[in-house]
Amino acid sequence: MKRILASLLIIALAGCQKEEITNDCVEKPDNGTACYTLYDPVCGCNGKTYGNACEAGRVGIAVVSKGECKSK
Repeated sequence: MKRILASLLIIALAGCQKEEITNDCVEKPDNGTACYTLYDPVCGCNGKTYGNACEAGRVGIAVVSKGECKSK
């Protein structure tokens, strides 16, 4: 069972690494990439917190830091 879960996680991560992220930092339409549901917050270049790097990547947002975005 652990092997299956680990394999699924690796497949999900590999799919996210192939995403093309542009420097204009504007959300694009969701590209339909399947992301894992692990909450590992990241701060996007647009100042918005995403549940994990894959979720940010599937809408074309680059990650600027780990953790939630700091409010200004």
